[in-house]
Amino acid sequence: MKIRFDAARFEPFSWQESIAFAPEELAELGLSALGPVECRGSLTYSAPSFLLRGALRYEQTVVCDRCLKPVELAVQGDLDLMLIERPRLRGGTGGGEAELQESDLGVVEVAGDGFETRPLVLEQVALGVPMKPLCRENCRGLCPVCGIDRNVESCDCAALAPDPRWAALASLKGSLPGGKSSGN
Repeated sequence: MKIRFDAARFEPFSWQESIAFAPEELAELGLSALGPVECRGSLTYSAPSFLLRGALRYEQTVVCDRCLKPVELAVQGDLDLMLIERPRLRGGTGGGEAELQESDLGVVEVAGDGFETRPLVLEQVALGVPMKPLCRENCRGLCPVCGIDRNVESCDCAALAPDPRWAALASLKGSLPGGKSSGN
């Protein structure tokens, strides 16, 4: 959906839509599946920029980082962006790359008289994908030797010998007070 800035110059513009994304777009995000993203919000003029506030609701399917089973997650998130209207640039982008400052987070420069909601929503969905998704907190994962799912059954595989390159750290662990590292 394209929202024109003129729609919100004198009173807030209410926005509501459902966006479906193609499987090709999901693979780049690390998602197995994504239900329609239900969006609702408003665009308000706050001279000289616009404030886009909204709420997103959707269900996403990711793969457990340990056992590789699909994990369905219901996600609800907020969308708070400051949109700055910039005139269309002719003949290129001009200044090249610039370093982002902390004050630039949550600020989007928009060329022209409006913006498409789809790329903004896709970016918010990407931010909502967990870095290390787990099917459950105590997931035991797959056996590194035979590949069996340790959550379902056990195997008789011998534990792998530790990598000899870590031997120096293992000896350091034994020399700490109490014979353990502080993380264990």
